[in-house]
Amino acid sequence: MRRLVWALLSLALLAGCGESPVEKSRDDDRDIAMVERMNQTPFRPILPQPITRADIVRFDLGRAGCSFRPGTDPAADPLFVTQDDRGYLKVEGKLRPVAAKAGSAELPAGARSTYVGLDSWIELAAQAGPGGTEGPAGSSWPSRFVIHDAQERIAFEARGMVRCTP
Repeated sequence: MRRLVWALLSLALLAGCGESPVEKSRDDDRDIAMVERMNQTPFRPILPQPITRADIVRFDLGRAGCSFRPGTDPAADPLFVTQDDRGYLKVEGKLRPVAAKAGSAELPAGARSTYVGLDSWIELAAQAGPGGTEGPAGSSWPSRFVIHDAQERIAFEARGMVRCTP
């Protein structure tokens, strides 16, 4: 009988050595967070370059659409140009096309407020209304231009003017 009691006590002690559900959940959360950190790419800012007049002529970007210029100088080269269903951004000397996101807010001349690329997305927030100018060459408004990386981090941000031409 004593042997049976000791055997049962030993089994009871061994059964109590496992992790509780709370401890297991905490360990699982820690492991998931570690894997997510390991899979996250290091942050790299995206630095757009001005699209020059030569680029505009070479790639036929002078058609109807909108363009973002940093600051308030209307003669500055744009950092972003849109046409119909695409936008163009110049990074590391190469012109990158991005697709307009259907369903995003529509700007004049068929431009959209959101554009999606392979590894980033662009937000173009034009504040149409007071503060804008209209003329024979088109309309322009104060705006904010933001490039987000693939993990939703802000990789570039600038304030300036959006100019749309018919």
